[in-house]
Amino acid sequence: MIIHFICRGNCFRSIIAEAYLNSLEVKDCSVLSSGTTAAVNRARNLISYRNTLALLETHGIRKFAKADYGDLLTESRLEETGIAICMNQRVYAECLELVTFPAGLRIWSVADLGEPGRIVSADSDADIYREEVYQEIAKSVDQLVSDLPATS
Repeated sequence: MIIHFICRGNCFRSIIAEAYLNSLEVKDCSVLSSGTTAAVNRARNLISYRNTLALLETHGIRKFAKADYGDLLTESRLEETGIAICMNQRVYAECLELVTFPAGLRIWSVADLGEPGRIVSADSDADIYREEVYQEIAKSVDQLVSDLPATS
């Protein structure tokens, strides 16, 4: 089964989800990630991607992250996807302008930095919010894995 995580820039939330699920080494599961605005904001998102890699390193799962970032969501990237997961309603709304979803669509409610509930006013806020996002995603991925049909 292919599980595809979608955020906006493919530099933070979807990268975390992809790396975390990869770290669980779920049998017969492939993982992808992409973003709805990844191509437009790629250069600007490099710092965010580097911060994401540092966060993954802190949690001991850096080696499970993909080597690059900023993959744009396209119809072809969704081919053969069993479950597509939009990180929140905003991402889902943007996706509707770009692609047609497979049957297995899920919408989480993980706010990005800069979105309501995670407005950064100091560097320390950003670090706290990054960790919050990591924990939310880890919990959601754990639930997702427990809901997957068992393979023999």
